[in-house]
Amino acid sequence: MKFAARTAALILSLLLLASVFGCAKPDTPAEDTTAAAQTDAPAPETEEKDLIDPKLPALNWEGEEFHVVYNGNDLEPNLDFIAEDLNGSVLNDAVFNRNLYINNKHNLNITWSHDKDANIIKTVENNIAGGTDFAQLVEVDQNHSMTMAVKGHLLELGELPNINTEKPYWYSDQLEGSSIAHKNYFAYSDSCVHAFGATPVTIFNKKVHEDQKLDDIYKIVREGNWTHAVMSEMVKQVTADIDGDGKITKDDRLGMIANTFCIDCFISGSGYHMILKDDEDMPVLNIKEEAFYNIIESIRSLCSEENGMMLVDRISTTTEAREYWTVNALTDDRALFLIGNFKDVALIRSSACEFGVVPIPKVNNDQAEYKIHMQANVGAAMSVPVSAAARAEDISLILEDIAYQSYLNVMPAYMDVLIQGQSIRDSESLECIQLIRNSYYCDIGFMLGNYGVSILNEMRKVIKDNTSVTSAVSLQAKNFNTAYKKIKEEFAG
Repeated sequence: MKFAARTAALILSLLLLASVFGCAKPDTPAEDTTAAAQTDAPAPETEEKDLIDPKLPALNWEGEEFHVVYNGNDLEPNLDFIAEDLNGSVLNDAVFNRNLYINNKHNLNITWSHDKDANIIKTVENNIAGGTDFAQLVEVDQNHSMTMAVKGHLLELGELPNINTEKPYWYSDQLEGSSIAHKNYFAYSDSCVHAFGATPVTIFNKKVHEDQKLDDIYKIVREGNWTHAVMSEMVKQVTADIDGDGKITKDDRLGMIANTFCIDCFISGSGYHMILKDDEDMPVLNIKEEAFYNIIESIRSLCSEENGMMLVDRISTTTEAREYWTVNALTDDRALFLIGNFKDVALIRSSACEFGVVPIPKVNNDQAEYKIHMQANVGAAMSVPVSAAARAEDISLILEDIAYQSYLNVMPAYMDVLIQGQSIRDSESLECIQLIRNSYYCDIGFMLGNYGVSILNEMRKVIKDNTSVTSAVSLQAKNFNTAYKKIKEEFAG
């Protein structure tokens, strides 16, 4: 999606936020959030809104189910559709009211079920083989979406006539990178809050930043100079052995703390395509290049113990360490930087800690723009199984309506949690969120894990354990050659 369109859409969403949710807090109901008040889906009559409105007609499904099967886990739940009732939570109530609006308009009943990604794609396969139309919408992560696409289990977007990815509520900037043979089988919209919440970001502690008298990070970002080198200098300045035991531990003052997910973030922040496309729009490996080696070496230096980085996986890979040592260091005012995602922002919003949000840094000043990916193994894209092909026209209209109503109400609610809640406390962070939302790109190199091409996992090992990147690249090149043959056979079959 073009920068101007996405920015205009976000601005309108934030204006809608004010009108739809008033001054509601994340854990209190917005004024007039009753089901009756929302079923007409009111919105400000602006010129921008009129241009964006797809003006979709009502269908009549005679009360039939529109079933969504989705992924997620207890640590990172998928809240794209599940909302049992109004409970006073802004996001829950927005999802509930959107579902209710769709139910009433199209005389259907949105239902949902949950499972692991791998189980979902097996169920899809079995239902296709058995001729059963069990779900109209499937939400799994990019790795599993790509697997279903290659196997021929998903309808191509061209077979869904009422989806208009030119509208700003679709993340059309993902489509070029996720296509196979010039066709797309899954997409993101503003209903995909699970995926948006998994967007990598840099969170910084304002007290630590001020105490250390560091340069204005927002100004650095705005001027385009937020790079590995700049972050590295700040990390080294802050890191200190405050308990006097002669080593840096999780309880010291830390320039940066993260788990190995940060390596994925830094790679994606480079904007580098680990896999390109040939003339037939089929994948071509692009990691046996000096440019990729240089990126990995820059990340290795940034994440080194000598630089002051606390990569918790070097000590412990438990959930407690990976998820809570990191957050606690920031909220206890001991860490300057936490590399995480928007779900981490929501997690720490109730703390007393003053913090801000900025993009993942560029590799260096030769990089033109800040970039970021939708996380391939967390979050969920929208897709329609081929078992639902008989009703593709209706389903695509319903999905378009869900995306549009999510643009009007659900994404503004999520933004309300981040901004109007106790998360983002300054306009500069809002500016950075806009920047991040305009920085998405898509690389198939992040989504071939089910075919044995695990570039990110190998780079995590390289950087965590300080091993040879050349050996890891050679292994992945071998795996890719095997995977490519299988992908081409499956896609052709």
